[in-house]
Amino acid sequence: MDLNNGMIQGGAILTFTFLLVALIPFAGPSVLILTPLPIIYYRSRLGRLRGMTVLAVSILVAYVVLTIVGHGASLSVLFMIGFTGVLLSEVLKWNFSVEKTILLTSMVLFCCSVGFVLYHAFRSGIAPWRMVETYVAGMIEDNLKLYAQMNISDEQVQMIRDNAPQITIFFTGIFPALSLSGIVITVWVNLLAGRRLFQRTGITFPDFGDLAAWKAPERLVWIVIIAGGMLFVPLEWFTVVGMNILIVSGLIYLFQGLAIAAFFFRQKQVPKIFRLLFYGLILVQQYMLIVLMGFGLFDMWVDFRKRIKENKDNIHNP
Repeated sequence: MDLNNGMIQGGAILTFTFLLVALIPFAGPSVLILTPLPIIYYRSRLGRLRGMTVLAVSILVAYVVLTIVGHGASLSVLFMIGFTGVLLSEVLKWNFSVEKTILLTSMVLFCCSVGFVLYHAFRSGIAPWRMVETYVAGMIEDNLKLYAQMNISDEQVQMIRDNAPQITIFFTGIFPALSLSGIVITVWVNLLAGRRLFQRTGITFPDFGDLAAWKAPERLVWIVIIAGGMLFVPLEWFTVVGMNILIVSGLIYLFQGLAIAAFFFRQKQVPKIFRLLFYGLILVQQYMLIVLMGFGLFDMWVDFRKRIKENKDNIHNP
């Protein structure tokens, strides 16, 4: 790739991505999770200096365009998106294991997010948890407006509206775990997509090994047991902390469940179209997440992948 053409192409794609996220409400959330990917790609393809130049120009152009159209763009949000891509591209150069890569990147991003909230809370003179509570309440109100436009009965909408204060308190309590989980998922998705993209374009990517064989640490089950026990302690803070720990632990077991599913598809040579349908079903039917978490949790006792492999061997060698 010619470097000058690459810089022009990269700048156009990054600017378009930023504008798509900001200007199109329905496309924004689906694109947002993959926004770091083109940053990682062009920073790796063009080099550190040229990649940073393209990113800085793209953020500036996107901010100017959004300001002109009266969208009220937040420069700090654009910087946060850019920082995610830059951080991931730097961590990838260190050739860590997949666990260390996700953990390091996610914790840095989470700490930056906490600092972002604390900074704005300090400037506004509002307690940080009050800011989060206000944000959650606003999200619930936006969802209620969306539900009113959809084929949802007035009784259901009114029930949610009547319980909005309790729902707000609940989601405010588990907001740390939800935020961290969102960051981890973003990092994980970009690593998977980045590995495939880099392999196709000939860019060096860390060898994470066979991800379909990945397992969570066995000691994690004790953390889950302790967190579950905290829910029965008649103290609000114990319940809140226990819920946050269970959510993050559930996410880890979800990854293990997905690894088991990937192993099954590979062993059974399931066509890609059916794999995509399965992953699409996970996004539509949330109960599938619980099922996969269950597979991940009980895998330490059942060892599903061993049984799948033995079953295949028995079929081929009766």
